[in-house]
Amino acid sequence: MSGRVIAIDGPAASGKSSVSRGVASALGFLFVSSGHFYRAMAWGAVRDAITAAEEEAVKNWIVAKKLTLTESSDGITLSLDGMDATTHLSDPAVAAMVSKLAAFPIVRDTVNARLRALAESHDLVMEGRDIGSVVFPETPWKFYLDASPEERARRRAKEGAVDSVAERDRLDSTRATAPLTIPKGATVIDTTHLDLNGVIAAVLGHLQELKR
Repeated sequence: MSGRVIAIDGPAASGKSSVSRGVASALGFLFVSSGHFYRAMAWGAVRDAITAAEEEAVKNWIVAKKLTLTESSDGITLSLDGMDATTHLSDPAVAAMVSKLAAFPIVRDTVNARLRALAESHDLVMEGRDIGSVVFPETPWKFYLDASPEERARRRAKEGAVDSVAERDRLDSTRATAPLTIPKGATVIDTTHLDLNGVIAAVLGHLQELKR
């Protein structure tokens, strides 16, 4: 890992993406969402009519996939087999597939390899569910954002999302491979009663302390 990595983990609708974008912008780092990688894969699986019921079928499918990255001022744009996946990441079918597909070790290994490769040449603010615990456990800059289930459900509904926060929590926390957990040494921030700027300021404040 040549670049610096700020890991921001947490459950669905805890504010990870918005906070990570804000922190990345303030520091001049590249913003990366690991969830976008999994959603791009989930979109491909839906497109290719791959179910998450057969691990062998998923293995055979994923080794033939070509995931390419394009950097932009807003982060990273993902294409799968030459097709832009960006506009499909929030599709209902993708939301229903993503946690099931991410439970397979080969899918997580494939995504994690791409995430680690980015750190060879970039300073990153990366958000996800296992960034500080599995992908970059060695980084000294780890945060875990959380909020009450009621507040997170309200945020998802406001976004027009159709997936259930409770179901996402269950799937993410009980999967055998890299379950959602608070990374060792992470700073925990409850975002329930904080606005976006307040959470960004809290993260940046802790980063100043860590650099001293």
